[in-house]
Amino acid sequence: MRPGKKLRQNGDNGSYWTSYSDMMAGMLFTFALILFAAVYQLIDLQQKKTIELQTQEAQLATQQSILLDQEAQLKDKEELLATTTLMLKEQQEELDENRSALTAAQESLSLQQSKIEEQAALLAAQQTQIDKLIGLRTQIIEELSTELSSVGLNAVVDRKTGAIAFTGAVLFDTGKNELKQSGKELLNAFIPVYVRTLMSGENADYVGEIIIEGHTDTTGTYLNNLALSQERALAVATYCLGAEMTGLTYEEKLVLQDILTANGRSYSDPVYMADGTTVDMDASRRVVFKFRMKDSEMIDQMSAILEGQQED
Repeated sequence: MRPGKKLRQNGDNGSYWTSYSDMMAGMLFTFALILFAAVYQLIDLQQKKTIELQTQEAQLATQQSILLDQEAQLKDKEELLATTTLMLKEQQEELDENRSALTAAQESLSLQQSKIEEQAALLAAQQTQIDKLIGLRTQIIEELSTELSSVGLNAVVDRKTGAIAFTGAVLFDTGKNELKQSGKELLNAFIPVYVRTLMSGENADYVGEIIIEGHTDTTGTYLNNLALSQERALAVATYCLGAEMTGLTYEEKLVLQDILTANGRSYSDPVYMADGTTVDMDASRRVVFKFRMKDSEMIDQMSAILEGQQED
């Protein structure tokens, strides 16, 4: 082998290794670049993902905040709804109570209206009855005046009450309680006309009582005059129902005794003279015949009310 040829061969081998080393260095550099690029991309991707994740977290936090706000609003609305529901329930209960009270009030009003209508009907019926009784009493008073005049009795009939008074001098002696003959004759003429007028026809259904009242003057004590007035009233009643009263039949006397009353008034109701202060002693000594209609107290009360209303 030639030396020169061998050196040439060694020189070529070094060049080979140099080229190989450069190639490996280039490859390493390329790999490093690739690795660097990959790492850079990875870091960039990680940063983007981090930013994206942070954005998502921020959005999630915002959504959670919105959700919390919505939950709070929903809770407030639920509380408001519960309060409104309770209020509505209370209002409904109050409305039910008011309806019940209104129903009760309407029922009470209806009942009161019914009672008012019943009372109005009763009052109308009573008013009709009162008008009839007042008219009938006036009619009886007119009949008494007419009938007494027809038999020649000059008896004065009170146009308002129907009372007829006879002076004590005609019936009794002063201070006595026994009927005089003139008194008996007066009663014989008066009583049959009086009783038959009151007990005739429709009158008999409405006359409830015949009253004989004894009155005295103001001389003496009240008690002595009370006893005398009672004795005189009783004497007249006894005579009217006794056997000496021939003008009445037995049946008429039975009817009379059921409705006849005798009262003594002493000097509690004296008669005054025209001056209004001086007692007329003669006129005060008297026996008064009165008749009372059935329900007369109601008639008197209603008459007083009606007179008061007319004055108003």
